[in-house]
Amino acid sequence: MTSRRAIALYFILVLVAMTWVSWYASTAPTITSLPKYAALAGKEGINVIKGFETVCSEPWGLATMFDAYFGFLAFWLYVAWRERTVAARLGWLVALLILGNFAIAAYALLCLKQSGDETDLGKVFFTRKTA
Repeated sequence: MTSRRAIALYFILVLVAMTWVSWYASTAPTITSLPKYAALAGKEGINVIKGFETVCSEPWGLATMFDAYFGFLAFWLYVAWRERTVAARLGWLVALLILGNFAIAAYALLCLKQSGDETDLGKVFFTRKTA
């Protein structure tokens, strides 16, 4: 298996896994089944915003959010270096902050697709786009 194929398979796996875990999180029993959150039962439940607040109210949850978003921003620095237009840079920043690893996997697969049959992964991922 070529390195190019292995990278493509990895990012396809990321998209599939992220889709599954997002679906699971959306359909699993809510946090209101836990005694600590029983007061929320029968009310609005936990939506994305309430879930974010709940995660960030726990010390390790907050540390995990910092870790994830610093990682997204680090990846965005690479994207900002590679992309030449302000619109593309800002668009990918928004996508990364909202979609996280979905956007990272999509960006990597897009790089592979746009590179055609190039087998040198250095050229695929570390060549700046032209304006």
